[in-house]
Amino acid sequence: MATIELLLRQQATCYDKPMVDMIFVVTDSYKFHKENIKINADHYSSLIHFGPSAISYIQKSFGSNVYFNTLVSVENLKFKYGVIDYEDFRRDLLFWESLYIAGRLHKPVLILHDEGLSKLVVHNLESAMHAALLQLPEKFEEIDLWLTIAGLSYKGDFRMIIGEDKNKIQNIVKPQMDNFRLLYSPIIKSMSHVVTLNTIGHQDKSVESKIFHLNKLPINLKNKLIKNLEKIEKKNQILHEIAMRNDTNILVSNSINQIVFYTSLTQSLKGILTAGLLKSIIYSLSKLKKMFKSMVI
Repeated sequence: MATIELLLRQQATCYDKPMVDMIFVVTDSYKFHKENIKINADHYSSLIHFGPSAISYIQKSFGSNVYFNTLVSVENLKFKYGVIDYEDFRRDLLFWESLYIAGRLHKPVLILHDEGLSKLVVHNLESAMHAALLQLPEKFEEIDLWLTIAGLSYKGDFRMIIGEDKNKIQNIVKPQMDNFRLLYSPIIKSMSHVVTLNTIGHQDKSVESKIFHLNKLPINLKNKLIKNLEKIEKKNQILHEIAMRNDTNILVSNSINQIVFYTSLTQSLKGILTAGLLKSIIYSLSKLKKMFKSMVI
C-alpha cells in the first residue's frame, strides 16, 4: 500500500497542473481502505473514525461506486485519487451504469498498470464512438467529434450549470487533438464502412447505419432509449423506430444526460462526506473560481 505514495510521487514530476486525478482499480476495496488507513490516514476525512467497513459501504452504496480522497499533497502538487472495485469498474465500462469512470476513460489518460483492463477500455472507447456518431450530422469537422466524445459525461452534469469551467470540454480537447487521434484511430479504421475522418468527417446516416450504432450502445443507454419509447414492445422495433426518426441525435443525447445527471448529483453529495467539510469548501471555491474566470473570458 505504500506504493500509493510512490505512484503519486512518480506522477508529481509528470504534470504541471493544479490537481491531478488518479483512479485505483482494486480487487477488494475494504482491504484497500483498511491497509491504506494504516499508512495514509491523513488522506481521509473524519469518516476514518468509522473504520474501513463504513468507508467501503459509502463507496459502494452511493454515487458511482467510487471513493475519493482529495487535496492530497505530494511534491508541491495536489492529487485527488479515487478507489473503485474491479467489478464496478467493469460494469461501468461495459454497460455505462453511471458513466462516471467510463466517461473519464473516453479521453486520453495515462494507464500506469494495465492488469488486463485494456479490452474493457477499448470496448468503452468503441461505445463512445457509436454514441458520438449518432449525435453528429453526416458531415462534421474533426474537432466536433472529439468535443462530442469528451462531452458525453459532462453534458448532463449539473455542475456544468454551476461549479465547472464553461470551457472545460474545449480545454480538454484542444491541447490533446493528436492524443485523441491516436486513441481513436484504430476504432475509426474498424468502422470504415460507416465513417471516414480527416480534417472533415463523413458518415453514413442511413437507417441501417443508425441501427448498427444503436445496437452497439451500452445496455444501460439502450434501456434509457427504450424506456422513452416504451409504447412499442419489441426491442428491435424500438431501435428501428429510433433510427427512423429525425431527432435520433436528441434522443441519444437526452438519454446520456439522464444517466450523467443522477450520478453527478449523488457523487457530489457523497464527495462532501468523503472529502470533509473544509476540503469540500476549498475544492468548491477553486471550481467556482474557474467557472467565473471562464465566463468573463
